[in-house]
Amino acid sequence: MTDFVLKELRLRHATLDLKAERLRTEWRTVPATGPRAAALGRQVKEIQAQADNYAALIEAAEAM
Repeated sequence: MTDFVLKELRLRHATLDLKAERLRTEWRTVPATGPRAAALGRQVKEIQAQADNYAALIEAAEAM
């Protein structure tokens, strides 16, 4: 992979990781029994999974 592609992957990973962290912070401040907490929890898991996928791609690309 080119250097540009690796930088793009790192940027997307960092962006998703930051978004997940922001949502996680918001999730911690809402009442745990509310529907908003459940929705935020799902969003955090989905976004973190996407960020982890980018991290795996970056790792695989750097191993080449």
